[in-house]
Amino acid sequence: MKAIILCAGRGGRLRPLTDDGPKCLLKFGQQTILECCLENLKTSGIYDAVLVTGYKKELVESLVRERSYDRISFVDNKNYARTNTAFSLNLALKAMDDDFILINGDLLFEKSILEDLVRHPDLNCIAVDSDIPLDEEEIKVIASDGHVEKISKELDPGKSLGEAIGLYKIHRGLIADLVRIYNSLEARGEFHHFFEKGFERICELGGKGRSFGIAFTRRRPWAEIDTIEDFEYAKREIFPKIYG
Repeated sequence: MKAIILCAGRGGRLRPLTDDGPKCLLKFGQQTILECCLENLKTSGIYDAVLVTGYKKELVESLVRERSYDRISFVDNKNYARTNTAFSLNLALKAMDDDFILINGDLLFEKSILEDLVRHPDLNCIAVDSDIPLDEEEIKVIASDGHVEKISKELDPGKSLGEAIGLYKIHRGLIADLVRIYNSLEARGEFHHFFEKGFERICELGGKGRSFGIAFTRRRPWAEIDTIEDFEYAKREIFPKIYG
C-alpha cells in the first residue's frame, strides 16, 4: 500500500500564515502538518508516498530532503491556482499502481484513525466523524448498511451521517474509473471540483469493488486546517490531545 498526499493549494484563508509557505508546512510544536502525516503513515507501515505539490513546492521538497524521508516522489500541479483537488488527485493517479491512502495535506489526526482505516475489511473506505455538527461547509456522507451512498458538500446536513474528514483508503481497482471520471470533467472545462466528485460518481456507478465502507473517528482528535481559526483551535485543542 502507498499514499497520496495533496499539498498543492495556497491556503488563502490562512494568510498571512501561508504567505511564506503552503499550509502543509504550518507547524504544531516542532513538527509540520506534513511531518505528522508522514510519521503516521510510517507507523501504519506505509513508506511510499506521492506528494502533489504546487504553491511554493520547493519548500515541501526541501523539507523532505532535510528530514531524509525515503521513497517519497513528487507530482507538480503547475495549475494549482486555477484548479482544485480533483485535478491534483488525477495527476497523482497517473503515477499510482497500488492500493493507496489518500490524505488532504491540511489534515492533523490521531494515528489510530489511520490504523483503523488501513485495517478496515472493505477495499475502499472513508474516515467519517459522526459526532460533529454539520453545516454547508463540510464534505458530508449519506450511508446505508455501513456503506456510502452519497458524498458531497451539497448534501442535506439533516440527512447525513457525518463528515468525511479527508482520509481515505482506495483500492487500485478504482484507479482507472477515477481517471476516466476526472478526465471527463477536465475535458468539459470543469477544474474546480473537489476530488470527492469522483467518489460520488463511483457510488452512482455501483457494482463490484466500487462500494465505500466507513471507519468512524469515534471522538478521536483530528482537525482540518482551512482558516486561522482552525489553526488556533487545532493548536489549542487538538495537537495537545494527539501529542500531549
